[in-house]
Amino acid sequence: MLVILLACAVSAVAAALLCMLLGSNLIKKYSKSISLIAVGFLVTLSIAHIIPEAMSEADPHKIGLTTLAAILALSFFEMLFGNIHNHGEITEKGAKNAIKNGAGGILFGSLLHTFCDGLVIASAFLASPTLGFAVTIAVLSHEIAHELGDYAIMLDCGMNYRQAFIVNLVAFIGCVSGGICGYFILSKVQSLIPYALALSGASFVYVALSDLLPRLRKCDGKKNMLFRIFYILVGVALSLLVASHD
Repeated sequence: MLVILLACAVSAVAAALLCMLLGSNLIKKYSKSISLIAVGFLVTLSIAHIIPEAMSEADPHKIGLTTLAAILALSFFEMLFGNIHNHGEITEKGAKNAIKNGAGGILFGSLLHTFCDGLVIASAFLASPTLGFAVTIAVLSHEIAHELGDYAIMLDCGMNYRQAFIVNLVAFIGCVSGGICGYFILSKVQSLIPYALALSGASFVYVALSDLLPRLRKCDGKKNMLFRIFYILVGVALSLLVASHD
C-alpha cells in the first residue's frame, strides 16, 4: 500500500515540479521530444509487458477480448464526444475560457485524468512489483510530456507560474486517490487484476497511437521525421530496459 501511494505521489508531483523549475522557453523546446519518447515507452510497455502479464494470470482469450473492447470503447467514445485521448490536455482556447471561469475546467480535467493514472499504478503493483515500477515510469513520462505542453499554453494565456503550478499539483490529489481506490478494490477482488491490467494496456496503446500519428503527420521534412522516429525508438528501448529485470 505504501509503495503504491509513493509511486502515485512521485508520478504526480515530479511532473508539476519539473514544470515549475523549467523556464517557459525550455518547456516549449522539449515538450514534443519528451512526448514522443513517452509514446514509444507506453506502446512497448503495454504490448510487451502489461498485456502479456494479464494473459498469464487469466484466460488469454478473455484478456484479448477485454483489450479489444477497451480500445473500441475509447474509439467510439472519442468519435461521439470528441478528443478524449488528451486526457485533460489543454487547448489555448480552453485555457483562456478556464482562466476566465476560475480554471475549474482545467482542474477537473487534471483530477479525472490522474485519478485513472492512480488506478493503473495500483493494478500494476498488485500484479507485480517490477511491472508496477515500469508502469509508474510510463505514467510519469506521459504525465511530464502532457503537463509540459499544458504548462506552456497556460503561461501563454496569462496564468502566472504559481497559478499554473497549483493546477498541475491537483494531479497529486487525483493520482493518490486513484491509487487508494485501486488498492482496496483490487486487493479484495484479485480476480479483477488481470482485467484491470488489460484495460490499462489498452488505454496506453490507444493514447500513445492516437497521439503519435498526428505528431508524425505534422513533421516538416525528412530530417525532422527521422528525429521524431528516433525519439520514439528511445522510448521503446527504455521500456524494454526497465521492464526486462523481472
